[in-house]
Amino acid sequence: MVILLKEKLKNVRCIRLHLYRAFGLTIKSPISLPEMLQVEVENPDVEIVLGPVDVAEFAPESMEQRPFKWWQVVPSEERLLFGCNAGIYDITCGNKITIEVEPGTTQEMIRLFLLGSALGAIQIQRGRVPIHGGAIVAQGRAVIITGQQGAGKSTMTSALVGNGFKYLTDDVSSVEIEGGTITVNPAYPQRKLVRDACVQLGYDPETLPVVDAERDKFAIRDRKGWHDCPVPGGMILELVPVKEGESLHSEPIGGHAKLTFIMNNLYRLQMHVAGGSMPPHVFKKILTIAAGIDVYRVYVPRGITRIAAIAAELAEEFALIP
Repeated sequence: MVILLKEKLKNVRCIRLHLYRAFGLTIKSPISLPEMLQVEVENPDVEIVLGPVDVAEFAPESMEQRPFKWWQVVPSEERLLFGCNAGIYDITCGNKITIEVEPGTTQEMIRLFLLGSALGAIQIQRGRVPIHGGAIVAQGRAVIITGQQGAGKSTMTSALVGNGFKYLTDDVSSVEIEGGTITVNPAYPQRKLVRDACVQLGYDPETLPVVDAERDKFAIRDRKGWHDCPVPGGMILELVPVKEGESLHSEPIGGHAKLTFIMNNLYRLQMHVAGGSMPPHVFKKILTIAAGIDVYRVYVPRGITRIAAIAAELAEEFALIP
């Protein structure tokens, strides 16, 4: 077993344990996480461990094929397991992530699933509501930007940062509810952009770290434009691309449609379901968000060459000017 584990980890740069902060949580990790800020604490909230994961009870037959495709099991509200081409991730009790690394996996691939799905599951287990979208700070409140894949969420977030806004997060907005108060936690100072968006917004992709080679995505590690404190929830904007040449316009979403909208934009909806159904306390928090935050559908004309101007129009449309 020791030899097998060494083989699994030979491509992972293991260094002394580091302490980081992300989503308002302190994280102890044996893997370098350059996306995050380092901190010094005695009792971290979350621990990352590299080691074997017993999946005999849960793993699907497809695991026999290497590399195996994505699979996920949620045996309880306190445990979630998933497998992917980076390995097997076991998330428990909102405070521990065990990773059994697939042989030959790069550190970048391990971090891709760790920073996304694994930390998303941590948010759920800690009673938060992660929404799939980035967030900026406007007039002291968080504006979450959602939309279907390819709608331009990250591009719009970065374009708004270029217009003077601070950002809280790029991909997952961690919404916390305490006594009816809705806040959005800062993630870590990194945004991800595809090559074309990098070029249009003035970044040179050749000088940036690659975070997703398959989708040609790069990391913008921007501490200056990042807001590092929780912010009260303000509104949610769903980006809907329309034909180039059409005007930017919006419509409010209310009533039952608002609740459905938020449900559909939860990060990794299947992770919220334990035992085949969504726990009542989770649904209650979603109701609180629907009652306390305005939601709009924003129709955005296509045309990445005009993204800076479109972001300025969006800011004016919703009186977001910082």
